[in-house]
Amino acid sequence: MPTQQREDQPEALRFDHVTLQFPGTHRPAIEDVSFSVKRGSFVAVIGPSGCGKSTLLNLAAGLLEPTEGTVTFDGRPVTAINTEASYVTQKHNLLPWLSVRGNMELALKFRKVPKDVREERVAHWTKTVGLQGFEDHFPRELSGGMQKRCAIARALIYDPSIVLMDEPFGPLDAMTRLNLQQELLNLWQEQQGTVVFVTHDLNEALYLADEVVVMSEGPGTVRRVMPVPFGRPRRIDAITDSEEFGDIYGELWQLFSAEVHR
Repeated sequence: MPTQQREDQPEALRFDHVTLQFPGTHRPAIEDVSFSVKRGSFVAVIGPSGCGKSTLLNLAAGLLEPTEGTVTFDGRPVTAINTEASYVTQKHNLLPWLSVRGNMELALKFRKVPKDVREERVAHWTKTVGLQGFEDHFPRELSGGMQKRCAIARALIYDPSIVLMDEPFGPLDAMTRLNLQQELLNLWQEQQGTVVFVTHDLNEALYLADEVVVMSEGPGTVRRVMPVPFGRPRRIDAITDSEEFGDIYGELWQLFSAEVHR
C-alpha cells in the first residue's frame, strides 16, 4: 500500500511535546519530542547513539512515564503498561526453558485462546517464518537468524495493535539480516499492522519504512520526519537499484551525519 493511502488513517501513537529526564541526571534523555504514527504504517526512528531512540519505545510501551508532555495510544494517554503493544528487542529474549512452540503460544495462553486455535496459529506461523520441523527445538538449538524469526513470530502471532522493534537485527551477519528484513516486510504487508522500528542503519530504515523520524544528538528531539516514496508491496533488491533510492539516501545521510558531527 503506497504511503499516501495512509494519510487519512487515524493515529495509533502520538508523542506530544514529550520530555523525559531520569532522576539524578543533569539533562533530559529526550526533549520536546513530537510526532505521530498512523494506524497501519511502518515508521523507522534513526539517530546518533544516546539520542533516546529506545526511550521512545519504552514510553510507547508504558515502561516509562514522561516528565513533560503526553504519549497517547489510540487517543488515550499511556499511563501504565500498554497491553496492546508487542515489543521486540535487540536480544531475542526467548524463554530458554520453552520450545519454539512454547515461546510462540505463550501470549496466546495469557489471552486464554483455546488450545485448537493456538495449535492452528503456531502451525501457520512456524510455516510463515520458516521454522517448520523446529517446533520442539529450544532456543539454544537454533541459529541466531532462527531465534530472530521465532521472536518475530511470537510478537505477531496474537495480532497486536502495534509492534515496537528495537534494532532487532543488529547483531546478525549481513546476509541473514537482509533476508530477515525482506521477511519482515512480507509479514508486515500481509498483516497490515502498525510498526515503530528503531535502527541506526539508514539502509534498513529506507528498506522498511513509510516514514523515517530523524532524531537529533542527545538530548534527543525530532530533527525531521521524512516520507519514504516507495510503494507497497516492496522488494528490497528492486528499490536499491533505483535512482530515487540514491537521492533519498543522500538526503537522509546529510541529516544523520550532521547530528553525528555535532
